Amino acid sequence: MTDQADLPLQLDDAFAVATEDRDELRSYCLRALTELFGAEPDLDEDGDIVVPVHGFALYVTVAEDGPQLHVWSSLLDGVTDRARAAGPLLDLSEEWPRLRFTLDREHLLVSTLLDADPFAPQHLLNLVEEIHELTHDLDDDFAARFGAALDCDADDDSYAGDCNPGGCDCGDCDCAGDGLGETIPVGAPQD
Repeated sequence: MTDQADLPLQLDDAFAVATEDRDELRSYCLRALTELFGAEPDLDEDGDIVVPVHGFALYVTVAEDGPQLHVWSSLLDGVTDRARAAGPLLDLSEEWPRLRFTLDREHLLVSTLLDADPFAPQHLLNLVEEIHELTHDLDDDFAARFGAALDCDADDDSYAGDCNPGGCDCGDCDCAGDGLGETIPVGAPQD
């Protein structure tokens, strides 16, 4: 028998909920992320949810034209040589097939679209966890492959830990401490 704590996150006693509008979907996203982190994430001036992960700003944007989430972050700044970036971009796409990597102006972005009809909070948490895992690989050597710099706040150690990590305090990896992923299980339920 499965222990309730091992099940995916439920909101209002449901694994997935239909939403009436954009504001309700944003509210459910905030509730799910609050369950994960123990505190409600901030909203930026555009109404996007901001989740700091290793000093990188991870944004959850609720689409205006339908129940869909765009989860994205800028990983690098100063990517000026697109030909040089082509090889490392292909490597990232192979290593992280559920994530999309694109160049926008001089930024390397990671993103994905998440269908939210209905909204399954565990899907959002799984995606945040996947991007958290990606950030473990981001350091000055990674940035140098693109001829760029990490696009993160080196002083931000909230939630998952420091930018350019040597340890993230996530509790889910070889890093020491507690933080991302410890309050609720992320991933498939155990039988």
